[in-house]
Amino acid sequence: MKIKKGIINAFIFIFFVYVTFYVIFKDNNITEILEIITKVDKKFVLLAIVCMFWFVFSEGINIYRTLKLLGCKISLKSGIKYALVGFFFSSVTPGATGGDPAQLYYMKKDGLPIGNSALAILTEFSSFQFVTIIMSIVGFIINYRFIENSVGNIKYLLMLGVTINAIILVVILLMIFSKKVIIGLVSFVSKILEKLHYKKVREFKFKCFRQIKEYKNGSSLLIKNKRVLLKIILTTIVQVILYHSIPYFIYLSFGLNTASFFQFLTLQAVLYISVSAIPLPGAVGISEGGFLIIYKLLFSASLLSSAMLLSRGISFYLFVIISGVSMLVFTFKKK
Repeated sequence: MKIKKGIINAFIFIFFVYVTFYVIFKDNNITEILEIITKVDKKFVLLAIVCMFWFVFSEGINIYRTLKLLGCKISLKSGIKYALVGFFFSSVTPGATGGDPAQLYYMKKDGLPIGNSALAILTEFSSFQFVTIIMSIVGFIINYRFIENSVGNIKYLLMLGVTINAIILVVILLMIFSKKVIIGLVSFVSKILEKLHYKKVREFKFKCFRQIKEYKNGSSLLIKNKRVLLKIILTTIVQVILYHSIPYFIYLSFGLNTASFFQFLTLQAVLYISVSAIPLPGAVGISEGGFLIIYKLLFSASLLSSAMLLSRGISFYLFVIISGVSMLVFTFKKK
């Protein structure tokens, strides 16, 4: 059943990729675009790739740091493995819904307690949500006139993105720090299972409450260790800044230097939070289209499609391949 679902998700992902590139490049000469890409300054492209590697490693570092605090025997290598697993499954499932369950699955396979694993994932995710929301709001305020003049109605998409991500952040924080919310959620799910005549409701509740106790002990430990929480947030800030810097390095690789690093950083923050509201696998289609809209005044018409292909290729497609290959390696090594 899981294999079948994985195959379906893979086909959906490939379909969206195909449609995206067909729509974007049907009126463009792909040969010319690729020719332009071959002439860019390779050192800036390499810097963009390094930024993307650090983006993935940062998540691994935060997962490792949290699990280590919770008393789990884990190496940094394992933390990076879980980050790659999360990236791959988030990229190929609608709304990035597959990332966290896949990470939990691999952590359980490695013998880590589910409560601690879930807490580590939620802590890392809430830190990422907090930083991206703040950065996008700042970016929107700073670039309001530019956005109003160049992209117009994307501001409504931004508002939707900020609202959805803020709600998710509040829910996650309540799950981490409020025992009542978790117990209420388990009770709600148990009632639904009883109505569906599920036979093992008591066993389900017992297992959940046992995990909640473990989960709550872990969150109390996190609250006491504010230094670790500060390190996680600071690591996330660097992670997000480097990730949003990728379009700027692509901009420099074309020999352009009129726009500032800060303008690119804040505009990319706005674009990221806007497209994250759309429940498509890896935000495929909407991310590419958003790039073409928001950066049309910073790149010339002749370079825009090439810049999009290079930027999105590094920040998404390249690492879907890298994380996918890593997944195969992890699976075969385990077997």
